[in-house]
Amino acid sequence: MLRAAVGGVALGLMVLAVSAQSNPDCGEAYKSALEKHLPREYFDVVMTSERDDADIIYGYVREARERYDGKDYKSTLKKIIEKFKENEHPKILIVTDMLLTGFDVPQLQVMYLDKPLKEHRLLQAIARTNRPYKGLKQAGIIIDYVGILKEFKRAFELYSREDSIDKALDDFDSIHAEFDMFIVEITQMFGDLVQNYERDTLLKAVEVLTTDVSKEEEFIEKYRQLRKVFELLGSDPYKLKHFEQYKWISAIYTYYMKMVMRGTSIDAYVHKYYDKTLKYVYKSTEIDTLEHDLPEVTFDADSLKKLDDKVKSREEKAANILFTLQRFVLVDKQKNPVFESLADRVQRLVDLWREKTKDYDRIYKEGAIIFDDIQILKSRQQKMGLSDMEYALLLTMEEQLQEGKDFADKIRDLYTRLQKTMFPGWTMQATVSKAVEQEVRKFVRQMKSEHKLSMDDMDKLYDKLINKVISYGA
Repeated sequence: MLRAAVGGVALGLMVLAVSAQSNPDCGEAYKSALEKHLPREYFDVVMTSERDDADIIYGYVREARERYDGKDYKSTLKKIIEKFKENEHPKILIVTDMLLTGFDVPQLQVMYLDKPLKEHRLLQAIARTNRPYKGLKQAGIIIDYVGILKEFKRAFELYSREDSIDKALDDFDSIHAEFDMFIVEITQMFGDLVQNYERDTLLKAVEVLTTDVSKEEEFIEKYRQLRKVFELLGSDPYKLKHFEQYKWISAIYTYYMKMVMRGTSIDAYVHKYYDKTLKYVYKSTEIDTLEHDLPEVTFDADSLKKLDDKVKSREEKAANILFTLQRFVLVDKQKNPVFESLADRVQRLVDLWREKTKDYDRIYKEGAIIFDDIQILKSRQQKMGLSDMEYALLLTMEEQLQEGKDFADKIRDLYTRLQKTMFPGWTMQATVSKAVEQEVRKFVRQMKSEHKLSMDDMDKLYDKLINKVISYGA
């Protein structure tokens, strides 16, 4: 049982053994059993030590002090516990008479109970595993070797009068049911779509998601919950029941992350904590090929040519260019004056994509024009030597006044005056904010006179310019 469960553990695991004093062979027995199946760095022993301890305990104490260069056993225990909390190894702690209170390790996933406990000590022990961890873990696993379930029910009823034990404790049958539920609910999102790994099929799945924002959000949330359950089941053979469906759903998630989010489905947390999904699913031939074959689209002069060379279907070309624009222009528009100036045009493309009958050629052609405009605008900013704030102000002037005049020198002059007043955190200072507003208002009054603006147009221009100053100058 221990060996099978260890195979599914990506987070921490603890074996709570009987007292070293009452049974000095217990901790050593677990240690010897683990040595047959795991590298030595995967586990360690934490236990109390007294002067009249048996030789077997003293032998371990000496070994631990030598391995950790501890001046005494207390400092050695501290080093072992810190390694378990912070490092990749050890993954398993064999514990006797310690760490029931004050031991806060949210990544602790599994506890083997081989020690009779009652009341608050039992609740304290189990509570070590139930801390949520970075969105990766919502529950812990308790393996009961000594039959303490009745004691747990009694302790829970004694100390928690408001909640039912059914809300606090589930068996693996309920986890199986949850696994089934997520598989069914997610696959139903895609209707009769054939479950294969062809790019056209995966694109259709992504179209289903991205034409409905609520469904898109639901898919991401439910897939991540499903992935947690898959890992929680460890080496449980029950996973085989839906393994092919889970792999297909994971392929859709991989395609979605690469295509829509322009990222990877295998981030640092997946590498560290989702061992089973990574080994048996993401590294399968179908998904690994998908991860590497999807094109990377960037904003450079050759990006569209590379896309045309690598992608043949008009649907996937349109999707690639649209989601690249959506990911960078719409997400980063507040940080980039070029993207901000094109955001409305990109949003119109997104709206076209969400229509049931899509005009893929139109989406691609208009997207390609926006790509070219990004290059032109970026190149212009670089040649003019303008900062992001200056360029944002310039583009705003050109948009609002709709004249072919050169505003660059006026914008540079305004920027120079503003820089004399602004400093990091200036927006938090009322007097400084007022001084900045006065400079912008003075500039706008000058523009009103030169370009014969109405009061409404002058106020509109002021609002847009001051927003750009705050956005890029704060």
